[in-house]
Amino acid sequence: MPEEPEEPGEREDAAQQEEQSPGLSYGEPFDSGFALAERHQLTPDLPAALDVYGELLALADSFEDSADVRLLRGHLLSDIGSVQLAATDLPGAALSIGRSLDLVRGIASVPMGPNGRQLWLEVLLKTLLARVELLRRSGQLDEARETLDEAMTLLSEFDDPEGLRAAEIGLSRVHLLMDRSAWGAAEELASALLADAPLAEPYLLDCLGVICASTVRFEQAEDYFTRAEEASLTLGHHAVRQQVLSHRAYAALRAGHLDRAEELYAEAAEIFERQGRSEDLAVCEQARAAIAAHRGDAAGAAALTASSLARFQQVGAAIAAADTMLMGARHAYERGDIDEMKRLAQAARDVYQGRGVYERCAQVDLMLARTLEDNLNRTDHGVHEGTSIANALSLALPAALTLEAARYDFATAHARNQWLQLADEAMQLVFRLALRSNDQGLIFELVEHRCAGASLSLSRTSTTDRAAAVFPDAAMKTYAPDDDAPLALGGIAGEAAASVGLRVAPPPRIVMSAEAGGRTALQEYVQAAEFRYHRRIVSQDEVPFCPPTL
Repeated sequence: MPEEPEEPGEREDAAQQEEQSPGLSYGEPFDSGFALAERHQLTPDLPAALDVYGELLALADSFEDSADVRLLRGHLLSDIGSVQLAATDLPGAALSIGRSLDLVRGIASVPMGPNGRQLWLEVLLKTLLARVELLRRSGQLDEARETLDEAMTLLSEFDDPEGLRAAEIGLSRVHLLMDRSAWGAAEELASALLADAPLAEPYLLDCLGVICASTVRFEQAEDYFTRAEEASLTLGHHAVRQQVLSHRAYAALRAGHLDRAEELYAEAAEIFERQGRSEDLAVCEQARAAIAAHRGDAAGAAALTASSLARFQQVGAAIAAADTMLMGARHAYERGDIDEMKRLAQAARDVYQGRGVYERCAQVDLMLARTLEDNLNRTDHGVHEGTSIANALSLALPAALTLEAARYDFATAHARNQWLQLADEAMQLVFRLALRSNDQGLIFELVEHRCAGASLSLSRTSTTDRAAAVFPDAAMKTYAPDDDAPLALGGIAGEAAASVGLRVAPPPRIVMSAEAGGRTALQEYVQAAEFRYHRRIVSQDEVPFCPPTL
């Protein structure tokens, strides 16, 4: 680096900044230092990037304090925090990002010309987005959404000609929706952003690949992963290609191609271990534990699960740690350790509940219901069998209704159909338990609810209101508005309407009694599902049950 740096404190005062050219410029050696560090990040060579930023920060700390110097330090700390995030040093990133925000927000009232204000907004926006990623990965999803809303408010003041910050905000929205398993909303947002965010294209394509793999659309997932690799090569974002490798392994695992998944995860793990990316390495171990368990290697699965959990806990990745706990609960049940299974499952559920990830709460409850059914098959519960079946149903039925209702998030018939195949497995468990209980009324109500289906609705994502389409509330499900009457279409017309993206509305409540305020089908289970998992199961519309005419 040059030995005689420019002193940021010697730049023009606020009035003279009106004449400065726009852009992030601090003079040398900072401009060339930032460029070098960014090249290291794209390679990626994260230790080298941290070394460059560390040298620049030490130099900036030697300057006499001023608003300009604080902004420079805040910018450097923001970038250091981003690199620490990439290296899965969440505690270190939290410290750097917190210090950066204190410095940058601390000069908000300092007089600035238009260019100075834009520079300040640029640094504040990128630091807020780094904080969103930190909060998201540590499982604080509500706080992440609030920070993202703050960034969105600031964006209206920011001159963003290439749309980079808008794309980053949109990408963060996609990640938050994926973390909440809101696959339909995440897919729509990522697809909408693709047209307007070329610089974020590889990341968005990778997200779409994960979404499709998670909803059993493996051919589409592979297409997105291939496009993501091509886009990352074009832009020189090599780190994306490594993430795509891991996500390809995930798709192979979901598709049941265990040899292929194991091969890809091993390759990805080698890269992540070499780069010191412990959180990504923990994901690989978590998946390899699942493969080992499937192949009957109980000891190998237990060791990999324990290693994965320790890594996630070390970096503070709460939701990912809960996922590993849930896997450990399954292994505990398979080896007959019921108490450990219950402990781990409840610990995972507590994390999901606390973070507002309600679909995963439903998945935990389904797992517990399946273990109860399995236990009923293996052992004689005697006089307690009815109680055991009722307990299993109280877990399984609300959870199955919730997973089935998730298809209302999707705008296309194909996506809804693929998701319904997953939800059907849960509903099959419910029907087995209901038949076992010999509760004819429950079986009848189940059939009535399933036959009610879900009607098509005219509300669709607006293509004219770009702001609403690109930046929905992260926690809001994409249901049809309450004041829209559903449009019922059948046959070819219904399929055609669904294929172009018409919404699906929840089925109506089925009134089982002629009395005012009488019982509706599955009433107590619907109420339990809506309360536990914060998802609408049925619409406000009511239709009477019509008994067959004699």
